[in-house]
Amino acid sequence: MEQACQCPCGVNQFSVSGEPIVRFFCHCTICQKKYDAPFADVVLFKLNDVTMPDQAVSYGKYKRFVAIDRGICDHCHKPVMAKMGKDGKGYAFITAQNFTDPNALPESAMHVFYGTRKTDIQDALPKHSNWFSSQLAFFKLLKAAG
Repeated sequence: MEQACQCPCGVNQFSVSGEPIVRFFCHCTICQKKYDAPFADVVLFKLNDVTMPDQAVSYGKYKRFVAIDRGICDHCHKPVMAKMGKDGKGYAFITAQNFTDPNALPESAMHVFYGTRKTDIQDALPKHSNWFSSQLAFFKLLKAAG
């Protein structure tokens, strides 16, 4: 499956091939701030599945010990994509809003960092409140995905 993506202003355009590993809602304070929203609707892919031409994206870490590099558009200053790891062992975190056809994405599987939520969500999805339970749930999904 190949899907087109772009940052909110459209300056950074890229594509994703392959199947998504998981879709989840992240309620961490960094996502709340970067997306100016109560949570981010994130889809995880293998990093090698992303074709990102050289464009105007600046990557940075927003917490000292976090392994995720968050890419921000140099033009609109909105999130483009986050990444963890490198090449075949890396992962790409792309919000559903950055897909040109978000309806083609799978349903979300869980909420992470729900303990820092701005608003309660009424759904039947698992809600992982703290850092440890959120990380454990996330890494279980990665292990299952192979």
